[in-house]
Amino acid sequence: STKSTTEMFLRSALVVALAASANAAAPMRLRGGAPATYAKLTEGASALTDGYSTQSKISVSHGSDLNGDSTLKSTFTRDSASKISAIFDAKSSYQGVNLDAKLDGSGTIKGEASYDEIIPGAKLTVSGKLDGGKAVKDMAAPKISTEYRKDNMVACASVEGSNLVASGVVEAGDFQVGAATTYDANDGSMGDPSFAARYKGGNFAVTAVANGLKGDDVSATYTQTVSDDLDVAGSFSSDGNKFSVGANYKLDGDASVKGKINSDGILNVGYQRQLTKGATLNAGLEVDTNNLDNRKVGVSLAVK
Repeated sequence: STKSTTEMFLRSALVVALAASANAAAPMRLRGGAPATYAKLTEGASALTDGYSTQSKISVSHGSDLNGDSTLKSTFTRDSASKISAIFDAKSSYQGVNLDAKLDGSGTIKGEASYDEIIPGAKLTVSGKLDGGKAVKDMAAPKISTEYRKDNMVACASVEGSNLVASGVVEAGDFQVGAATTYDANDGSMGDPSFAARYKGGNFAVTAVANGLKGDDVSATYTQTVSDDLDVAGSFSSDGNKFSVGANYKLDGDASVKGKINSDGILNVGYQRQLTKGATLNAGLEVDTNNLDNRKVGVSLAVK
């Protein structure tokens, strides 16, 4: 119910406030430093995830001095031979609140407002969505998220409808350890927890993630910076015994190329070049090595 969801969020906020007041004398970690949030801790390596899009699109961004720092961005994507979709994104800030609004071709509106220091070390974010063709009264309850940082720890919690998602990460030297779980206020059930750990050496990092308590869904990722121009990465998941290996190489100061292949035989190649100070070209190729006729190609251009 709405009442139980509100009570659940207020309890979470109270815990954050008490933790902040109890540690007010401790030195604050600079924002942007370690540890990472649980979502960042468990995301894939850049050499295996970013820069491989086969979508053909163009995006144009325009900065404005409205409220000190505002940006308008229009993105047009070729979904098929006969369909082009559009997304308009406006970002601004007002009295310390960061605002972001998106409108797509179907009339769907997404909005987000965040406040970085609602209390020392805490960030509050409220986001919502109104589907195209729907009345405001039909809009779902907004998602409310908090992020709290103190010294060598970061804790996150979000409430959307009756669902609560909570996570935390603690840093100890070169190690980061975290956990996350969910709770459904409707039936009082708690989801299977997940756990993650990362060790970062001089030029490499190893991350392991276990989903659930059974131990049958474990993944590991290894990343290494071989040189200023070359990064390599590999990942393995016990769920289906899947693996992926990839690398990112800087051709020169304005261009880079990357590639990866996984255990299913899917080969991806990505290319990026900065054409001018405000224009970047990206190209992506995906090929099924089991069926070379099954391939995708996309080119995108971003202009600022």
